[in-house]
Amino acid sequence: MSQVNTKVDKESFLADLSSLIAVPSTKDASQAKEGAPFGPGPLAALEKMLAIGKRDGFRTKMLQGYAGYIEYGPENAEDYIAVLGHVDVVPATGKWAHDPFTVHEENGTLYARGVIDDKGPTMAAYYALKALKDSGVSVKNRIRLVIGTDEESGCECMVKYNELEPMSLFGFAPDAEFPLIFAEKGQIRAWIKLPQAAGDAPIHLTSFYSGERINMVPDHAYAVLSGSEAEKWSTHAQAKLKANQVSFTAEKTEQGVKITVKGKSAHGSEPAGGVNAAFLLAGALKELPIVKEEQAFVNLLADTLNNDFGGERLGIKYHDDVSGELTVNAGVIRFGEEGGTVSLDIRCPIKASLDELTKTLTASVETLGLSIGELGTSKPLYMDPKHPAVQILKKVYEKHMGLKDVELLTSGGGTYAQYLDAGVAFGACMPGYPYTGHQVDEHVRVDDLLLASEIYADAMAELGNLER
Repeated sequence: MSQVNTKVDKESFLADLSSLIAVPSTKDASQAKEGAPFGPGPLAALEKMLAIGKRDGFRTKMLQGYAGYIEYGPENAEDYIAVLGHVDVVPATGKWAHDPFTVHEENGTLYARGVIDDKGPTMAAYYALKALKDSGVSVKNRIRLVIGTDEESGCECMVKYNELEPMSLFGFAPDAEFPLIFAEKGQIRAWIKLPQAAGDAPIHLTSFYSGERINMVPDHAYAVLSGSEAEKWSTHAQAKLKANQVSFTAEKTEQGVKITVKGKSAHGSEPAGGVNAAFLLAGALKELPIVKEEQAFVNLLADTLNNDFGGERLGIKYHDDVSGELTVNAGVIRFGEEGGTVSLDIRCPIKASLDELTKTLTASVETLGLSIGELGTSKPLYMDPKHPAVQILKKVYEKHMGLKDVELLTSGGGTYAQYLDAGVAFGACMPGYPYTGHQVDEHVRVDDLLLASEIYADAMAELGNLER
């Protein structure tokens, strides 16, 4: 094991992490422009990380606002090891106990949006790189901390990075769990289109709104009912919500009666861990005498998708012996004057055929009289657990944890490792601690991040001399 002084100065670490957390770096496509392709927030967070790297004497590079990197090691080295973190975050929806963009520490636990996904782990990786530099560790390969800005909304940053930069020899993403994830499910991202409502009725579903990101379980939803019988039928819907013990509010607006329900957010790769607010609300609207297009929208949510996290009703249920079950999350749901859309984030086991699944999905949706408006896929990740670099990471982790022969993991979550020819996800969430990314009051133990940094430092030192 390489001789690196891996001890992290907690005060400095927390100061830098707090400054990064303070940048609200949610993607804003409405403000995208050249040099800031995902809006001002992600760019500001990227600039913050690069500024920290420059402060500490590293080589840094900005890549057209899509990504950037901080690098250590011989500048003329042929190969480099990539450590892929991201500084964009999902929206801080729901009711937080504290300001989500101010780090709050309580009993050794940090609370804020991004502390575990992925600003905290990215900062842990940065301090690991700093440990190598401060220790004067000699490496044959360059070690490059790559900082992305669109991981939560499509990973266009990594597509651009791979266009602009050569492929790494090996890499890891500090954006998941320890000990190590060698297989990640593939993804299908589909947007179901629903037609405009036509015809007249005493009650109309004027609008329906739920969710902010395709990879989050929506924790809120609202519907506006209008027409001469809006109050009558809103009372009926409210009675159903009460009977089902759903938290909701109702109010009169200029457009009609607005009903808002509360669910529970969770990561889109584990939809059963949340409570989808859109399903709750749609279930209460099922018996309304609305026009057929509005009814088709409600039925899609209340019947076809409602709590069917394995995709059985869509005909895409699948399981394999490596990565488990297929999962489906309905993340962004909209309905209004121009019709509607329902986004599906489908995580597919690594042995599944994405082409076959998309064909089946499309046919199932057409059977419902609807259509797929937009569809994209991401291939799964599989890395041979016996690969020399994987074994290095495994042994470094075991040494720090005092363990032997740990079992490596598979995941439904997708990381930047999928954009590498050879790579895995490596930490930073410790075994036995809940992963709270995408949730209200996202949190992580500060000591876990500091330990992760020590693990990363030794891993970087070892990988720095990895042979081609």
